Formats: sequence, C-alpha cells, structure tokens
Amino acid sequence: MPELIVSRKAVAPSPMVCMYCGAPATTAHEWREANRRPERGGGGGGDVVPVPGGDDPVSAVVGLLLFPLVLWELVKAIGAAVVAVARYFTRPATPPAPKPAPPKDPPTTRVVVTTCDRHRRFRARFVWAGAATAVALVALWAWAVVVTRRTMGTDDTGLAVTLILTAVLSTVLLPVAISFWYALAGPVIVDRVTESTVVLDRVRQAYFDATGQTPNVAA
Repeated sequence: MPELIVSRKAVAPSPMVCMYCGAPATTAHEWREANRRPERGGGGGGDVVPVPGGDDPVSAVVGLLLFPLVLWELVKAIGAAVVAVARYFTRPATPPAPKPAPPKDPPTTRVVVTTCDRHRRFRARFVWAGAATAVALVALWAWAVVVTRRTMGTDDTGLAVTLILTAVLSTVLLPVAISFWYALAGPVIVDRVTESTVVLDRVRQAYFDATGQTPNVAA
C-alpha cells in the first residue's frame, strides 16, 4: 500500500482530502510525533594479553641484567606517587561544577490524518468486527456444548461433532482473517519515524490521485 512521507520541515498545510477515498475531508486529526535520531554503535577494543617469559637460562640472565633497570623504574614510580599525593593535599579549592543543562525536547513533526464523514470512524469498524467475532464464537461454543451434552450417550452425535469442529476452526480462522483484513485494509497508521520524517502507511491511492502527490516521496 502507498506510503505518505511527512517531512519535519514541511510548512504547507495538509490538503483537506480524505486519505481513504479521496473525497473532500471534513475532519482532521492532528498531533505531533517526536522524531528519533539513529542510534550509533560503539567500536570495541582489543584486550592486552600478557606474554609469559621463558624459563631457560638465557631468559634468567636477561632478567638478572634488567633487574637494576626495573628497580630504578620502581623507585621513580614511588617518587611520582609521593609527589602526586602531596599535590593532591595542597591543591587549591576547585569551584563547584556547573549544573548540567536540562535536556532539550526532541524535534517533532506535525502529522495530520484527514477523513470525510463516511470514514471519520473508520477504525471503529474493526473494533465492532472484533467484538462481533468474539460474541459469535462464544455463542457457537455454547451451542456446541449444549448439543454435545444433550446427545451424550446416544447414537445421534453428528450435529454435536459438526458444531465442535466448526467452533474449533472458527476460533482459529476468524481472528486470523480479521488480522489480515486489518493489516491489508486497516486505518492509516504511523509506520516508522526517522530523524526528519514520519511515514504514514495505508494511505489509499485515491488520496494521491486527488492531491497530485507522489507516494513514497517526502511532502
């Protein structure tokens, strides 16, 4: 189904055309959708793996020769630590850190869904269809249970078996059928949000024909 891409920087008013049939619209449902910035993943660093020294005589001699150097480096490290501790206790008082600025509100995009009188409550038909399906399934199961209890222990079980199978198949197939109907011909929804656009899905082709806009192009 065609998609309507709404740009965050768009300033032109939305055309008053029904997004379902292309007729003149009488109702406009408007709200602000917060734009989201793309997330960036951080790179990983490699671990430093120590390499063990050998235990042969050559390694022992090298280690013995390097021992004074290691000892001198240890003395320098201790001296640097003493100086750092002295500077820490004699440092001037630091001013208090400034308070962090309050977080800014994310940018938003103005989104408008326009409908005519006939499609003003387009979403309600799916609610009513779901409620009717639930009531029908409850009634079918109740009828199947009553008939099964009535014919239990007799040879006349054909109707009970038929009702049970019909109830089982209806419980599985009817919700799936309503879900497909909603996914393919449901109301206009926000499909995805980017940093600068909002994409509306299920906008009918009649809307684009009436407004002269091109599907899948930012408006």
